[in-house]
Amino acid sequence: MKKFLPILFTSMLFVCISFDIAMCKEYDFQRFFSKKVRLEPGTVVVLDNPVGEIHLTNIDPQLGPYMMVKQRVFAAADELAKCRYMVMTVRMDISRRPDTLALDAIFPTHMYEKFCFPDMSGFFGSEVSKIWKGSQFIVSPRKGVKLWSDVYLEVPKGTKVLIRSVAMGLVIEDFVGDLELYTDHASAMTAGSIDGNLWLTACHGALSVGGFKGDLFYYGEDSDLSFCDVINGKISAESVSGDLIWTATTDSLEILELKSISGNIILDGEVGENTVLLNDEGDIEIILELPIGDSLYCTNPNGDIYLKAPENFAKTIKARASEGRIKHNLTGDDKSISTQLKGSQGAVVLDSERGDIKIKLISID
Repeated sequence: MKKFLPILFTSMLFVCISFDIAMCKEYDFQRFFSKKVRLEPGTVVVLDNPVGEIHLTNIDPQLGPYMMVKQRVFAAADELAKCRYMVMTVRMDISRRPDTLALDAIFPTHMYEKFCFPDMSGFFGSEVSKIWKGSQFIVSPRKGVKLWSDVYLEVPKGTKVLIRSVAMGLVIEDFVGDLELYTDHASAMTAGSIDGNLWLTACHGALSVGGFKGDLFYYGEDSDLSFCDVINGKISAESVSGDLIWTATTDSLEILELKSISGNIILDGEVGENTVLLNDEGDIEIILELPIGDSLYCTNPNGDIYLKAPENFAKTIKARASEGRIKHNLTGDDKSISTQLKGSQGAVVLDSERGDIKIKLISID
């Protein structure tokens, strides 16, 4: 039997601001809610928040086995009374289940069919349609009611968090724990100072990960993924049409695997022991300044491959272009090369069927 926690409004604040837009006055209204909840060891926190921004971090250890959940409900409309009414239609339900604490942001999807979330602009210009809690609704960057829920979570170190959303912005900072994320649109998502495992699924938008240590698994459709700062652990990322961009450094990167179908793969940073770059139609660009680890394997049947690196970045290199051409200054022809380099370790394989391969090795003298 489900046990429902009472929702206590321990902190609530109402704010109203009015301004003129194109000769038409628009009001906005906000409601704030916060609650401290006891969290048993091993409990998974599940947050369902269809539209809004989510912040995730660790709580102060001195507070003991508790988590903090804070919610800001925002609404804007042409009448103040309408704004006040709209924010009151959104609430946060908190319930306990075996090994799970569920946080459910209840939205009035029975009243509104389209929600406007301006943070979607610039990353994905179209609308997102979704069935959520049995109701079909649309999130748009420009049209619809301006009503969303921003949620701030502070959880104990080591907690696993599962987040489900339709359109969101995500900020993770100073977080030790595991995260699973499922969203249709991720707008300007950033993640930094994370120690744990991440499972990320985003259909549209953009994601940036930096300061990460752990195992990361990513799947995106029309969404870009970029890595920066220091990345350690195991990385496996796959995108259908979005770009995969690696500009990170590393101290201990076991596996780096980037796959795409029609997006571009750009690698301009340090790589680990084993690196695999797989593309189908987009281009692959590799720019290295330091030697690789054990291997670098790159295949792109229908796109081009560009490699720029110091002449000692690997021990051997093989390249093949069946229908395309290889442009290089190494031993071999314009279809196939296999030669020794000046590095002490590392094997490189570049393979393309119909695309071209360009290799530029920089002298270290």
